[in-house]
Amino acid sequence: MDLRFVTLHEIDLDNSTFEVRKFAGPVRLRESLARLGILDPPWLRQKAGRHIVVDGFKRLRWAKEHGAQGAVCRIFPEDCDARELWTRRIEKKLFEREINLVEKAQIISTLLGLFQHGEIPRFFLSGLNVANRPEVLRQWALLSAMGADTLELLASGAIAERAALEVAGWDERSRDAVLPVLEALRCSASIQVEIVEHINEIAMRDDKVGADIIETPRTREIMESEELNHRQKTQALREFLAELRHPRLSASQKRFQREIESLGLPPSVRIIPPPAFEGNNWKMELSFTGPEELRKIIGSAGSLVESDRTAAIFSAAGRRSQD
Repeated sequence: MDLRFVTLHEIDLDNSTFEVRKFAGPVRLRESLARLGILDPPWLRQKAGRHIVVDGFKRLRWAKEHGAQGAVCRIFPEDCDARELWTRRIEKKLFEREINLVEKAQIISTLLGLFQHGEIPRFFLSGLNVANRPEVLRQWALLSAMGADTLELLASGAIAERAALEVAGWDERSRDAVLPVLEALRCSASIQVEIVEHINEIAMRDDKVGADIIETPRTREIMESEELNHRQKTQALREFLAELRHPRLSASQKRFQREIESLGLPPSVRIIPPPAFEGNNWKMELSFTGPEELRKIIGSAGSLVESDRTAAIFSAAGRRSQD
């Protein structure tokens, strides 16, 4: 493997055989190149005519944009096996500071093309923090095959990894419908997964696709609202999907909330029903700052607990659990 200066005229910058695209602007790399130039020599595969880039696409394109004649490069011989080059390239990528979701998907897709399932080097998958299961690897490969607009969205960091994998096998229309919603909501990874799972469960139950659920008038009303901020939109969408997924339970929760509010409990007191109103394990939660406040809370809550109004809540909950 030689290390020598190569003119840009000798390099085929249009050959993307070994490219792993970032689908996001390389801001920090460009800042470093502007200050210091090319520090890490690009890798080239020797070829009669013009060499093929193995690693360093962005660095070499930056050099061309800025009128450089060439760069010092590492030259691999033409007979160097493509699998060997890819193995080295991927291992180098694993040690980069950040690999985004799309780069990760491309790497896994490449590994599936180079190796049989049982042959993929374990340190590659552990370095990528990916489970070595065929169904998981297939999901990643599906992500890498999406269109450029979707890949740019995934590369932006707005979509959580688990949520992206959940929608990998969806039809294109459904993916195009749900991913911009997740981007606009700017919610946590766990909430993104919750939203995606609810959409999928409702669609499967009703023999529909995800787009049929997320493109309803109520969803559009939530997302287009000028009165709600992104957190309020997130909560409104979660409640709407929960109602669609579990309509009877949602109705019960609303009735219970109305009944609790009618009691006039102090703000520092909460009555917590059993999950899904099934079972007899009820809880009361008290919030207080000291013994004096605790005595007042217990006094005011005690009179309410002994009244018939509280008994009505339990009898109503009992009827719901029998429905």
